[in-house]
Amino acid sequence: MTLDLLRHGEPEGGRLYRGNLLDDSLTKKGWQQMQVSTDGKYWDFIATSPMLRCHAFAQHLSQTLHIEMQVFESLKEIGFGDWQGRNVEEIGQQKVNQFKQNPVDNRPSGAEDLYAFQDRVLDTFMRITQEKTSQSVLIIAHAGVIRVIKSYLLNLPIEKMFTIEVASASCESFEI
Repeated sequence: MTLDLLRHGEPEGGRLYRGNLLDDSLTKKGWQQMQVSTDGKYWDFIATSPMLRCHAFAQHLSQTLHIEMQVFESLKEIGFGDWQGRNVEEIGQQKVNQFKQNPVDNRPSGAEDLYAFQDRVLDTFMRITQEKTSQSVLIIAHAGVIRVIKSYLLNLPIEKMFTIEVASASCESFEI
């Protein structure tokens, strides 16, 4: 099976820790970024986060290319607690760096537990890849979700997931 992981493009409101609560739509640039990343490609199945910044483009692809699509609540981004809706300047670069280096011990107040996040994402990932008879699957999701899946595929410890770069509208392929 071919698996493509597509991160949403640029959302309205600029660079923020949106997490699983802020449901901003894509900017015009965000739509263009995602169209460029998917141009000329086709999948048998699309799995998407319900968040607007992922779901709207997934629905567009599904309708345009006549591809089966399913929304998975568990593909929402990690909950960032008190950081949700804030940018790095408001939070402080030092706090953000400490979190990225050790997300277990330095998570924001009220944030979702990293291991619970990993469990919900990987449970859904396993259902998608094991229960579907598709030859090619596209998952449209968030940086955190993609980091969890990539950590699993690359045998990296989940505690190091924030060292993985996931650019806006990046689309990476894996053979699984």
